Amino acid sequence: MKRILSAVLTVTAGLGLVSAPLAGTALAAPGAGAPRAITVDAWVYPGPRGSATCSAPAEYGDGRVRTGALKAEYYTIDRRGTAVLLPASDPDYACNGYSPANAADVRAHSAHQYVTVSLADLDSERALTSSPQKRAAAITALVDFARSIGFGGIDIDFENYWAWTRDDRANFFTFLTELSAQTHRSGLSTQVEGPPDLTTGFNYGTALAAGVDQVVLMAYDLEYQTPNQAPPCLPFAPLDWVRELVGGALEQIPADRRSRLVVGLPSEAYTAPGDCHRIKGNLAMEDLRRAPGFSTDPQVVADRRDPGSGEVRWSSGGTFYNYVDQVALDAKLAVVRELGVSTVSVWALGGGNAWFSKAASGSDAGAPPVSRPGSDTSASPTASAGSPATKGEFPEESASASASDAASPLPPEVEVPGIIGDAASGRRDAQSLAATGGGVSPGVGILIGAVVILLGTAALVGWRMAQHRQNGARRKG
Repeated sequence: MKRILSAVLTVTAGLGLVSAPLAGTALAAPGAGAPRAITVDAWVYPGPRGSATCSAPAEYGDGRVRTGALKAEYYTIDRRGTAVLLPASDPDYACNGYSPANAADVRAHSAHQYVTVSLADLDSERALTSSPQKRAAAITALVDFARSIGFGGIDIDFENYWAWTRDDRANFFTFLTELSAQTHRSGLSTQVEGPPDLTTGFNYGTALAAGVDQVVLMAYDLEYQTPNQAPPCLPFAPLDWVRELVGGALEQIPADRRSRLVVGLPSEAYTAPGDCHRIKGNLAMEDLRRAPGFSTDPQVVADRRDPGSGEVRWSSGGTFYNYVDQVALDAKLAVVRELGVSTVSVWALGGGNAWFSKAASGSDAGAPPVSRPGSDTSASPTASAGSPATKGEFPEESASASASDAASPLPPEVEVPGIIGDAASGRRDAQSLAATGGGVSPGVGILIGAVVILLGTAALVGWRMAQHRQNGARRKG
């Protein structure tokens, strides 16, 4: 019931129906006591010259990932189920695509390195995982490549969980089992990305049982589940939502393997031009610095900060803007630490995206706060009268804004619940119930109303999660 109530509060707050920040999500500057160092990994993705990702080498060159892993996307799976190299000699991958020099640079600035493998859609995944021959060929190619360039492992980033059939699920875990067996024989390790959703066929404990060394919970992209069309849209990762996701993923994992959970955190931006169902994601801070109304003024940033997520949000000219700065990233890291997680992975390097403060990460590799818009700790909000009262209130452009192991048998298949109801009618019914009590006590009426919101919102979750999958395909291949 506690988890249900928290989920209810998260959704209702996102709809502007809760008039105060969620309990336990107040933001504060990192504590005076030095936290134990946390292992920080980061993804590096390829792109054409002139794109935001081109600055990733300069960013990791400051040593911020020297004790963690860099995960360079050097391979994709095509529609035939074949592993295809993404070379820097191809203009589409000129920045951060594979070249001997790029691989050497990644090795020089990290303790561990993974070859990230992505794909564009479910057809590509099916072509690979449904064929024993294609699986064997791809696994051999990937393992041989990683060894040849001196990398320590393979990172699997397929994001089709929401569209899986039972066969898709079984084939995916068979692929992971076979890949992990070969990586281990070759002295390599395996990571796999999992969804920010505990109701799909993906199971974090199942992935580890298949032999994977670490499983990564991508705790971001809630914005694609915004039920209402009109802004404000949901943040990337509300703090209570992250807490519930991580707690749920840990429950899926046997206690002696929970240290193998890695939590992915967002350092990025998005815009929504008039409609939360038309979000343009995977933007970098350098993109938003050119946006109307963008400001580095500490008071403006503080006024725009969402207390439930720490993220900075505003509207201007009919477009809604949202980004994660250092304060927000530190707040998400604090939540993960509370739950005992010791490794995080950041999406993504490039474009001047925020990095953890030294105080928060327990490392001297943190990026200087001065280079991160809105990250001045003097502007760090607390749950006070100076913070926005609701998650649904964001100022318009301000006049003062400056321009500027061997695999064990797999557990039984997870049943995926169906989608119920209509979001718009669900919200109307919930508001009515909350107002009248539905013939029951006001407290129960409000709870029932909030649950109806969840049922109505579920009508949109499936296709919004498909947006997350498509988004991943755009950003990683």
